[in-house]
Amino acid sequence: MTPRRTMLAALVASLLLPAATLPAQGRVDRGERRPPAERLPEFERRARAEQGLREAFARQVRVRLALTDDQATRLQEVNRRFADERLRILRDEFRVRRELRRSLGGVDSSRSPETGRLLDDLLDLQRQRLDVQQREQQALAEFLTPEQRARYLAMMEELRRRVQARVDSGRPDRRGGPPY
Repeated sequence: MTPRRTMLAALVASLLLPAATLPAQGRVDRGERRPPAERLPEFERRARAEQGLREAFARQVRVRLALTDDQATRLQEVNRRFADERLRILRDEFRVRRELRRSLGGVDSSRSPETGRLLDDLLDLQRQRLDVQQREQQALAEFLTPEQRARYLAMMEELRRRVQARVDSGRPDRRGGPPY
């Protein structure tokens, strides 16, 4: 997995977790003074940017779903419970897609068994992703209304599409190539 894709995969996973430090009614100023971003090391700038995105997404989820304090807390807990598994599946799927692109890159028919195995792996990962999503929805059903769950699912899908578009925009033009 390229560093860019790894970073985007981590970003998707981190955005799925609402910010743990997000208070119920907005951001609390703790009197912390931060140096200007241009003087920070790259990893700190990235960490702050990701934290800002997590906080913004958590606020957006809270507003669009009209969550109570209890619901927001429970949503955080559910997201934490499934985050590692989701990230593992995402990384594995990126890896399999990359290997599949390599396998399809040549005209060597001796790769056919490998290509078949990779397709099977990809389908298995998609089943795993759906299984995680189903278990997550069952957990969310314990405290969110069906309408809130539907809105949350739509928000998560939109986030995934946006991140995928960013990943795709970083790729060289591959007109006519496979969508893997």
